[in-house]
Amino acid sequence: MIPKIHIVRTADGADFPLPSYTSRHHLGLNLMAAIAGPIKIGPRERVRVPIGFAIAIPDGLCGQIVSNRELAETSGIIVLDAPCVVHPADREPLFVLLRNESSEQFILRRGMKIAQLLLFPAVQATWQEVKTDVGHGKVSDIVVEESFEETKEGADKPKTPEKRVKVSIRERTAK
Repeated sequence: MIPKIHIVRTADGADFPLPSYTSRHHLGLNLMAAIAGPIKIGPRERVRVPIGFAIAIPDGLCGQIVSNRELAETSGIIVLDAPCVVHPADREPLFVLLRNESSEQFILRRGMKIAQLLLFPAVQATWQEVKTDVGHGKVSDIVVEESFEETKEGADKPKTPEKRVKVSIRERTAK
């Protein structure tokens, strides 16, 4: 099933097409600069660029904004906080934080493809604290091994299998 993402255009992107894939083989949705006029981005300078819309990503997905490879290769313009995570709770108009990594000034123009939006399945996890004296609880000092065992169904056993989790902690050995 293909997820549907609700999208609302902002005033600065009213005349833009909706973000689209370059082809059916591409995973990134192209994002364009929704700016009123040209913006000069000097060497090592960063600029916040609106992209003309807000989205509502459904639970179970997250978005990641990444650099446009062609723009990065040819001009040194990258997404500064890539991958920038777009959460299902985000409802504000989206923007891209661009940085000029080159030694040359760059002129950003309205409608330029500046980044891509990737969509990924995402889950929330819970913590399971493990008590140990090994290495004073440093994660780099312990290895948690989990093994799962299911009981077999029998004539005298219920039909729902039981699972047991065995957690053992051992000190990592230096190689």
